[in-house]
Amino acid sequence: MISFLSEVLQPINCVLISEDVPTITIVLSERRENSLKGKIFNDKKIKGIFYTRKPNKENSASWSFESSNINFSGEIILFKNQELWHPYQNKIKANEVNRALFSNLSLKLSKITNDIHLLKGASGFFKIGSQCNGGKIKKASHKNKKDLFTF
Repeated sequence: MISFLSEVLQPINCVLISEDVPTITIVLSERRENSLKGKIFNDKKIKGIFYTRKPNKENSASWSFESSNINFSGEIILFKNQELWHPYQNKIKANEVNRALFSNLSLKLSKITNDIHLLKGASGFFKIGSQCNGGKIKKASHKNKKDLFTF
């Protein structure tokens, strides 16, 4: 029981960094029932709450943004290096994805801000950090199998 609780409470630290403007980051730190929740930052200043959702049979991978009374959403286009990933291919495994485009994020943010750095950073590729592992927590190295932190 204690082992299970430590697995559930294990925080995640999935960092995505804009390739065009590295001060624009998305830090996903909370696992929810059907999404990962975090914040989008511009030079360490919080710009809003950010969610990512993995694809399923009815929907593509998606993102959403919240700030005050503002809500935006869109599709996530995923890549391994330069190659497009989608659930109907078998060449790239989901946990090998290392880049993402957040479709229309910059366009929608332009409705609430004219911050050129944020808009430029949000319009291009984000590098997916190594701790993200396709949205799963990487296994920690421990001496016995009871201590593995996986979901």
